[in-house]
Parts: sequence; C-alpha cells; structure tokens
Amino acid sequence: MNTRVVTTTSTTPERGITTTPARRAPRLAGVVGLYFAVTTVSAGLIGSVQPLLRVDPVIIELVQFGPTLGVLAVLLVWRGRWRPPSAVRPIPSPGVLTRLVAVAAVCAGLLGAVIGAYALLGEDVRYTRPGALTHSFWLIAAAQFLGACGEEFGWRGFLQPYLRTRYGVLTTGTTVGLLWGVWHVQVFAAGPAYAAAFLLSTIAMSVIMAVLLERARGGHLIIAGTFHAVVNLGLLLLMPEEDGDVTAMTVFAAACVLAALVVLGWAGARGRVRR
Repeated sequence: MNTRVVTTTSTTPERGITTTPARRAPRLAGVVGLYFAVTTVSAGLIGSVQPLLRVDPVIIELVQFGPTLGVLAVLLVWRGRWRPPSAVRPIPSPGVLTRLVAVAAVCAGLLGAVIGAYALLGEDVRYTRPGALTHSFWLIAAAQFLGACGEEFGWRGFLQPYLRTRYGVLTTGTTVGLLWGVWHVQVFAAGPAYAAAFLLSTIAMSVIMAVLLERARGGHLIIAGTFHAVVNLGLLLLMPEEDGDVTAMTVFAAACVLAALVVLGWAGARGRVRR
C-alpha cells in the first residue's frame, strides 16, 4: 500500500486518545479500506456460523465482533511500522461516570421521543415486558453490552479517533456513522425507505457519540458500549424496527436526529465541540 512520510506529535485534537510517532504513516484510504473490508467480510463469516452454534440472536449477534477483527487486521498489516491512535484504555478515567450520566440522559430523551412520536401518530408502542422475553433480561443485557463493545472497539475505539486526528467532530461522526450503517448490509434488503431511515439513524447516533466522547480522557469503549447497548435494549422492548417496519425505523431515525441536534446545540453553546 502507498505510504507517505509524516511528522507527528503526541497531541491530538481529542484528549484521551493515545498516539505514537509514526515513521511512515499509511494513506487514510488504505487504512479505512482495509478496516472496513475485513470488518464486513469477517462479520459475514461469523454470521454464517452463528446458526451452527445455536446462539440466539436475541441474546447476542456474533457479527458484532467483526469490527474488532478489522482493528486487529490493521494492527497486523502495519505492525512495527505504524500504530494508529487508540481511544481504548484498560483503566477508565474518573470522568467516565459523568459521561455515563450524559449517556443515560440522551438515551432517555431519545427513547422518550420515540414513544411521543408514536403517540402523535396514533400508533401503539409494542412494549414487551422484560419478563416476557425468551431469555433472562439480565442475561440479554450483559450479552448486549458485550456485543456492543465488540462493535464499538472498532467504530468508536479505532475509526473515530483515527479520523478525528484529521477532521472535525461533525465530519468524523458523520463519516463513521455512514460506514457503520452501510456495514449493516442486511438493511438494504428491507427496501430503500427502510435503509435510508436506518442510515440516517446511524449517522445521527454516531454524531451523538462523537460529541459525548470529545475530550474524554479514556473510557471511550465503556461510554460508547453503554450507549449502544441501552439503545439496543430499548428497541428490543419498545419497537419492531428489526422486522422491516418502515414506520418504526422512520420514527426511530427522526428521534435520533432530534437527539443529535439537541446534543450538538448543547455542546456548541458551551464550546465543547470543535467542528
């Protein structure tokens, strides 16, 4: 792959991201292309194995670990020559709790907006009691968090901080969200309207996470994984969006956009986001 010589320092636009001086940094397109290709192919292979393992996708979808394999592929290809910026630290910083409170507030507002939108449309929320699920809710919650971290290790633990060294928060969040959405190739089988709404939701959620993680001093994986898992659990209990329901996905996408605008406005008013 083509490479170019660059001069780097140990500081990046976002605190909490660890970098190492690069001798010959690869081109951005090469790194992102390899990561996305391995993430997509490995997720497809893992997904084909899940039925053989008889793992119920309600508990966890093994394809969620595809992004982790994508990161490992990048590290392996450029091993000893270049190391990408990392936002994953083994020990979270004290500021993680504050970010998690913000995650809880955003998730509550987002899911509340979904319920409100359903009420305005005259539709009934298809609420499923946790006790009525096919497996223990706490088992599902723990597995959902594990799976969410498997995804976020790649998207928010690697790709977001890597792009953030070159672009602003909004551009980074939008780009990661678009790739994240396209990676869910199965949504395109549900039709253009459903796929468009889904992509809009992933872009909006990615922007939200980009803002929440901006200037965070570690704990990115826990913060992003918690947001991802809580949203997934909320959808599991409230909506049939994974059944190809265009109305449900459109309502969810609109709620995500509204939440993203609120978060951007809040952060911008406090000077916490540098576009």
